[in-house]
Amino acid sequence: MHEYYQKLNKERFDREKAYLHEHRNEIKKCPYCNGSIKDRKVALYKGLIDSLYKVYCWCGQNRRHEFQTKDIRQFLGRNEYARFGDLVRMGGIVYKPKVDGKREKALFGINMARAKEFFKGERDIPVQITLDQITGEIIDEVRCKVNDFPELSQLLTIKGLYDYETPVQ
Repeated sequence: MHEYYQKLNKERFDREKAYLHEHRNEIKKCPYCNGSIKDRKVALYKGLIDSLYKVYCWCGQNRRHEFQTKDIRQFLGRNEYARFGDLVRMGGIVYKPKVDGKREKALFGINMARAKEFFKGERDIPVQITLDQITGEIIDEVRCKVNDFPELSQLLTIKGLYDYETPVQ
């Protein structure tokens, strides 16, 4: 008898879960926890891309690609510091490394080759994504290249792209 109720509850739960997921944007709030379940847009902005370039240069100069946010704090304003983690979902340039099989808070890494491709204008990254809050999947994205950030493009044209592979003399 107990197994019958477990099966019945699981079937009911699966139906409710499917209904919630399908209608998440109309329902907007989870009926169980009152958390937001509607799709969420995450967008990059000029300041975050500028900070990413400074971090890329710092990593190259210090010959390291993994760092704590406290190590790069001087390159980040308040908004950039709070939103730096958003870069993890944007094109694989920034990632969360695992330590003993777990991701640590405030520990990030930068894929130097991908960052260099992006800043050279050879790689596009998502600058706006739409997230399914229930599954965490990216539903939609808008991509662009570094040329779509005029001030950064101008700086890279004037100063030249920092190349982490070129030895410092």
